[in-house]
Amino acid sequence: MPQSLKPKSIKLLYYKEKKDDKRIFRQVVTLIEYEGQPSKIIQWSQLIEGDPFGEHEITYRINYGSESVLRSFKVKYLGREGDKHRVLIKEGVSGCGTKTKKIENKEVLIPDKLYQPYPLQQKSEEGKDPNPIECEICQVLVPILCNLLATKVASAIACDEVCEVDVCIIFIEDPIIYAICSVSCDIICNEVLQIILRIGIQTACTVGGEYVCEKRWILLLILFKKNKGKDNKYLDDCYGEQDEKA
Repeated sequence: MPQSLKPKSIKLLYYKEKKDDKRIFRQVVTLIEYEGQPSKIIQWSQLIEGDPFGEHEITYRINYGSESVLRSFKVKYLGREGDKHRVLIKEGVSGCGTKTKKIENKEVLIPDKLYQPYPLQQKSEEGKDPNPIECEICQVLVPILCNLLATKVASAIACDEVCEVDVCIIFIEDPIIYAICSVSCDIICNEVLQIILRIGIQTACTVGGEYVCEKRWILLLILFKKNKGKDNKYLDDCYGEQDEKA
């Protein structure tokens, strides 16, 4: 899929899951709508075998258009650390689109809200937009892009570099977000990159993913123009204003 596409919405069309003592199997269909381009239907399944809070294997089969990809992981749950779960990916194959990357003995900290090995009641309503999928992916992409741009990687190839990183691996326990990330991370990356460049790399990377991805950058851009050449206190003011409204 070309990087010029811009996602407009992501809708969950179908969701079904079966669970027994040793396996969890999910089937999902989503619709990604793009601005000025035909929509794309993505069908996939996720199979978890074993104990999600012990040794387990995760397998994704993802179909979109004429493409079909397989992603699989052998995972060991290491324990909870505050509001995150630490897992060891003993071996696996991840990637972005049809590009693949082998993984061995990689530890990952997964936020509690993304650790979804059991039935997803909140995501099982068909026809609903399973937000904030794009926002979650965006918040992972922002610091990676900032690091690349800070090391003088050209913006024209930044998203190609991102696809070489295990950018989607943090989502492997969430059956919906991982599949969307796996097939669309390059498209979403391009959109996030354009936002960062529009705001300004230093400003965007200072305020971080939460502000960039929730489109609060519009307010930041207005404040930046009003305070151009002045002290950077406007960033603190922006945080304060947003926090008070929340």
